[in-house]
Amino acid sequence: MTYPPERHLLRDLAFRGERTHDRASNRIDVTPGLLDDRGVRVGVLATMVDVTGAAIALASIRPDWIATSDLGVHVVRPIERGEVEVTCTPLRVGARSIVVDARIVDDHRSLCAVGRMAFARIPGSATAATMDEAVGDETVHHAIDGGRPIADPIDELCGFTPVGPGQLRFDKGDYVRNSFGTVNGGVLALAADAAAASACGGGSAVDLQIHYLEQIGDGPVGVTGEVVRDDPLPFVRVRIEDLADGRLVAVSDVTVAPR
Repeated sequence: MTYPPERHLLRDLAFRGERTHDRASNRIDVTPGLLDDRGVRVGVLATMVDVTGAAIALASIRPDWIATSDLGVHVVRPIERGEVEVTCTPLRVGARSIVVDARIVDDHRSLCAVGRMAFARIPGSATAATMDEAVGDETVHHAIDGGRPIADPIDELCGFTPVGPGQLRFDKGDYVRNSFGTVNGGVLALAADAAAASACGGGSAVDLQIHYLEQIGDGPVGVTGEVVRDDPLPFVRVRIEDLADGRLVAVSDVTVAPR
């Protein structure tokens, strides 16, 4: 099974970047469908951190594989146009887990967000994806191509359907799946972003922390956000469930800046 498939979120985001033995970076163009009221959505940045952090984590543990266990992104200033670049470096590579740091800049090289993520180390046989050859001191360039620029809202492309204030659902399908055949971790972060803003009646997520507990099974996926603090900025707790069996698969804490 090829990953990503022909029609997939990662192809439409059109990642391009480079990797060495101790650093990975990716860039994407800012297009209208990636924006909220304050600039590039924090869920999009989380997706970039997930993909980029995974690249450097995998380079550190080959031939084993990884599953994202925890991811956080905190916006410093909005990015409204041009390019976004994420650079990730490993903080710790252990026998069971890997921790990666992330810096996000605009095309003027100004710091716009920071992130951090943790991965569980698992056997390489668990995934359909393949890993590039080992990298020495040289720089390897890469690109995910074949997609279409995201002009329409990214929520629509991912199939997010609102079902009430702070609530949405979506199906597990090829466009949002990961290399295990379930749902991409960045898509779950995007869903948490969307549910949190909806729970607040609008606004833009500026800080997002998501903890991955299990993989989605058959789906569909249900996402519910609850505002637990209003001041000084709304703070929303989000639950993500597999509606086929009611399993809790992820939880997220999101801070939202009002419109």
